[in-house]
Amino acid sequence: HLPIAGGGYLRLFPVSLIHRAIQFVNSREKQPAIVYFHPWEIDPDQPRIKASLKSRSRHYLNISKTEGKVRYLLDNLQFAPVREILGIN
Repeated sequence: HLPIAGGGYLRLFPVSLIHRAIQFVNSREKQPAIVYFHPWEIDPDQPRIKASLKSRSRHYLNISKTEGKVRYLLDNLQFAPVREILGIN
């Protein structure tokens, strides 16, 4: 079990790997995958904070690619709200 499609993992891993991992979870494990991101992760123009190199790397690495990855996944996979998957009205 590897976190693959949320937050920092969505920014760090190549979209092809994320796509294949979601397909694997859906088809082989017969489970829905949950994809999430924080709003700041699709804002490459956000103000830069003063922090250690480690913190800045963790926060800003690949931030300019996140929106494109989300758009690619939305265009190439089927998504539904969590309440629908869980059968909650």
